[in-house]
Amino acid sequence: MASGREAPCLGTVLGHVSVREYLDEPLPREDVKRILEAARRAPTAWNMQPITVTVVEDPGRKERIARAVGGQDHVAKAPLFLVFSVDFAKIIEASRRLGVEPAKPNPAFLLDALLGAAISSAWAAIAAEAMGYGVVFIALYVNPCEVADAIEAPAYVLPVVGLAVGKPLETPAPRPRQPLEAFASTDAYGDPGEKARLIIGEMGERLAKLYSKVISTSGYYSGIGGAIAGCLEKKGFRLKP
Repeated sequence: MASGREAPCLGTVLGHVSVREYLDEPLPREDVKRILEAARRAPTAWNMQPITVTVVEDPGRKERIARAVGGQDHVAKAPLFLVFSVDFAKIIEASRRLGVEPAKPNPAFLLDALLGAAISSAWAAIAAEAMGYGVVFIALYVNPCEVADAIEAPAYVLPVVGLAVGKPLETPAPRPRQPLEAFASTDAYGDPGEKARLIIGEMGERLAKLYSKVISTSGYYSGIGGAIAGCLEKKGFRLKP
């Protein structure tokens, strides 16, 4: 077994950057299959696999998804766009065919599936980057029901994360990360004030702009909670246990 220093996947992970410009070249079918196989092998709670990946190549559908996530052109222009959805439609149907009456998906179901979709999309990204492709993750929860409509998703299916994939046309610089001492701790959480000091020292003015845009009282996340809750109800998910 290769040591951590020798493991090829470690270099792929440490070299990750978000790529938003691609050559206008479709991916070979065999490469798409290998990326999907990597995603399929990702672990899920109980091995339930409540996830479906929709391979979106049709330009019209990619345009609809791009509009739904705020006009992100790289979604429309990417040769391949993968939609990772929480999927209890197939689980519920299989359960009933086996004579088991399933509960309506509640927050516990949703959390397990969200974790599974996150891991699965990460494994797909690592596989794609190891094969020489560039990728960027796209949050699909701004208008999840619009994305669901674009891929014709039924009840109990909720798109949560997208992955744009293609041959890179750019080589962006890696973005800064929090210091390891703020990101990880041993045995106990530690002092949040010290973590904050380390983060500010590392990222400074860039961080102030980010927080103002994203988590302030008038920031990005303050306006999308209602859309998420409404879509969850529309898709059949029970918000209370």
